[in-house]
Amino acid sequence: MKPLSVEELKMNEDAANVAASVVGEPVEAATRCEQASQDMMLEAAGVGAVNRGFVKGAKGLSRAMMPRTMGGMKQMETGGLPKSFVLAATASKVYAIEDKHDHDKLVAGKVLKEWDRDGFTAKRNELQGMNVSSGLPDDRQLLIIYLSLEGSKSRYMQAAARQTAAYGSPGMPTKFALAKDEASEKLIAAVTANAPAPGANIMVGGQSLADMQADAAQAAAGATTAQADPTEKLTRLADLHDRGVLSDEEFAAQKAKILAG
Repeated sequence: MKPLSVEELKMNEDAANVAASVVGEPVEAATRCEQASQDMMLEAAGVGAVNRGFVKGAKGLSRAMMPRTMGGMKQMETGGLPKSFVLAATASKVYAIEDKHDHDKLVAGKVLKEWDRDGFTAKRNELQGMNVSSGLPDDRQLLIIYLSLEGSKSRYMQAAARQTAAYGSPGMPTKFALAKDEASEKLIAAVTANAPAPGANIMVGGQSLADMQADAAQAAAGATTAQADPTEKLTRLADLHDRGVLSDEEFAAQKAKILAG
C-alpha cells in the first residue's frame, strides 16, 4: 500500500458530494476505504515477495480445487467488498459505493451495499501495534467494521455466522485502511457513534475482551470451512509475535515451519 497522493486526498474531499449524487439524499460524511489485505500483513511480518507469491499461488489453487469452500473464506476475509470503495453515512443509512474514477477525479458509482445506521457497528483501532502488523503506511489508520455473515446460502457461511453470533460478536471484524484527513475523521466519527460492543472496555493483556471474542469467532469460523491455509497461519503468527507472546526466535522458527509446508 503506497502513501496517499494529493489526487487521492482530493477524492476524499469530494466523496461526500459524489456519494450524495448517488444515494439521492444528504450525506453527512464520506471517504475512500481500502482493504487491509493479508499480503500487507505478511510483508509487515517479514515474509519476502517470493514467499508471498507462493502463498497467493497456493490460495489460487485452493480456490480452483474447492471453489465453494474457498469462496466462503474469501467472503469472510473481505466482507464481500472490493479492494477499495467509498464509505458514506447519511442520517439513517451507511453505504458502500463503488470507487469509480475519471482519471484523477472521483465520480458517481453504483451502491454496493447498504446498512441501517442504527445497526452498523464499527470502531477505530487504537492499538498502534495492530496498525504496524497490518502493514499500514504512516498516513493511514484502521477502521474495523463488524460485517454480518447472515443471509448466505452457503452452509460454510451459515456455520460461520452461527459461531460468530455464539461468541457475542456483532459480526465478522474486517479491517479497512482510511486516511488521517478531515474527511476520514468525520466519517469515522459518524459510523462509530453507536455504543461499543459488550466487553469493549474490559482489557486483558492490552487487548479488549470484545476484540478477543471477535478474534476467537473469526478463528472458529475459519475452522468450519477448511484447515487454515499458510496465509491465515502466518497472519495469526505475526499477531502473536506483535503482542509479545512469541519471541523473535520462536517467531522465526514457526514461520520457517509454515513456509516449509
